[in-house]
Formats: sequence, C-alpha cells, structure tokens
Amino acid sequence: MFSKSPMLGKRIVKKAIFVAIVVGLLVGATSQAAEKSYKFGISDQRTNITFESTTDFEVILGSTHKISGMIVADLDAGTGRVEATVPVDSLRTGIDLRDKHLRSKKWLDAKSNPTISFISTSARKVSDNQWEISGTFTLHGVSREVTVTADVRPIPVAAAKKAGMEKGQWVRVLVPLEIKLSDYGVKIPNKAAARVNDTWKVRILAFAAAR
Repeated sequence: MFSKSPMLGKRIVKKAIFVAIVVGLLVGATSQAAEKSYKFGISDQRTNITFESTTDFEVILGSTHKISGMIVADLDAGTGRVEATVPVDSLRTGIDLRDKHLRSKKWLDAKSNPTISFISTSARKVSDNQWEISGTFTLHGVSREVTVTADVRPIPVAAAKKAGMEKGQWVRVLVPLEIKLSDYGVKIPNKAAARVNDTWKVRILAFAAAR
C-alpha cells in the first residue's frame, strides 16, 4: 500500500475549501438575485394611511398620503425587510387648528420629532398573502418593538396598467395596527382626555414599485 503524500493531502483540502467558497458565493448570489427592491412614495395617490380616535364624545378621523422607504423581498420565498417613514407634518384631521395642536410640543412635537418610522428586524410569509413583520416603531422620539400582520400582494403588470398606475411591477401592502399614545410618551392634556382616546386605530395602505 502506498501512503498519501502530505502535499497531496494539502491540495485536496485546499480544493475542498475553494469549492465550498464558490458554492457559497453562488448560493448567495442566487438568493440576492431572487430579491427585488420596491420603493414607497412613487406617487401620493398610491398611499392612504388613516388613523382614528373614538370616544363617547368625539370621533377624530385623520389621514396622510405621504410615505417613503423600501421593501426588499423575495416574495416567492416569503422573506424580506422593510423600512418606512411618514412625516408628522403631513398628518391631517380635517380641522386646521386641531392639526396645529397635533404637531405641537404637547402632542407629537413635529419640530423635535419630524417623522414616524418603522424598521423591520424580521419579515416572513405565514400564509398566501399574510406576512408577520417585527421591528422598531418610532413615534414622538420613542422607539418600541412591535409585531404586525401585513397583507402583501404583488400586482400583475396588466392589472396595474388597467388601474392607471405607473409602469412597472407593484406590491400592495395593507397593515392594520393600534398605537397607544402613552406608550410613546404622548400625554393627553386633561381638557382633551374625554375627547381623545389614548389608543388610535391605524390602517396603512401603500403601494410600492419595483426599482
């Protein structure tokens, strides 16, 4: 019997390491190639975010059509990440004075905290169009970890064209959630406590286009 030479053993090990590196790079490249980036805020018409405060004495309905950010996802594999930002100054409730109060230091303090944002830490598809997304939600300068269920649907090019949308591939995202103002350091003044609920119901409907 002939024993293997040390040099031959080293060459075999080096070749195995090289093959492993190449395979890893190819797998990584394939994974990245399957991901697509989708941009929010292509048009204000493609965003409708609403919020509602309900008490026995008053119902406040508000909205904004402003959003920026990105979705990077492999929709088939059901993996991805998302970042979204909404400017506080864009929030409207239908009454100018109330909007001014909402932006004031006693409420959302738009001057010191001009944006509301969300950055995901995980996002996975749990059924056909339902995704579980966790991440950091920041409001009034306070950040908290939240988990939401989002309805994420790709829009066929033909359907987008029929709806008069801009050219390209689109994704529609629908997210219902509740936000408790006191969790984010917003204290409702005593004189408004009977008319403003601490918990606001929010509904995010936003379209993002592949870029």
